[in-house]
Amino acid sequence: MLKGMYSKLPRSIKIRNERFIINTDFRIFINFEEEMTQGIDTKKAVNNALQSFYPAFYLIIQKGLINEAVDKFIWFYKCGKTDEVSKNGKGKAKKESFRYSYDDLYIWGTYKQLGYDLTKDYIHWWEFRAIWLTIPDNFEFSKIKGYRAYDGKDKDILELKEHYKLPPNKKEIQDQIRRNEIYEALK
Repeated sequence: MLKGMYSKLPRSIKIRNERFIINTDFRIFINFEEEMTQGIDTKKAVNNALQSFYPAFYLIIQKGLINEAVDKFIWFYKCGKTDEVSKNGKGKAKKESFRYSYDDLYIWGTYKQLGYDLTKDYIHWWEFRAIWLTIPDNFEFSKIKGYRAYDGKDKDILELKEHYKLPPNKKEIQDQIRRNEIYEALK
């Protein structure tokens, strides 16, 4: 029997036979992704996310359930899906085609066109992701992501890619500063 799409969306997590209420709001996961990609210390980003996700976070720590709590958080973040291993072994890193903090107006406008107000509405993370994955191609935000990910030679699209390119994120800037410092030290 098919389960996933016909089931209620999870609002609690079971860890070692104990059920914990979770905060499923999309904002937690957007914040988590932003912190992970913007050069925030990984341990700090994960800790922030876990504290937001589990209202009883300190009880989880007290009971020694942190490892399982992290595993369940990752499972939830991936919308209950497990990693699929590439059959050809050519796991290419995806180019960054959006950034929540940079593209906030496009994202907000897209969801608004679809009947959601991200400034007011509660949206379960899994629902948010399902909508995200099915944003119609004719929406402006989908077009912009497509330009940014484009790898062809069409001159017009390359111009659009340049026009809509993302600015360097904090991590890229920090990495460039470190490279420059090393270069200067080696002169």
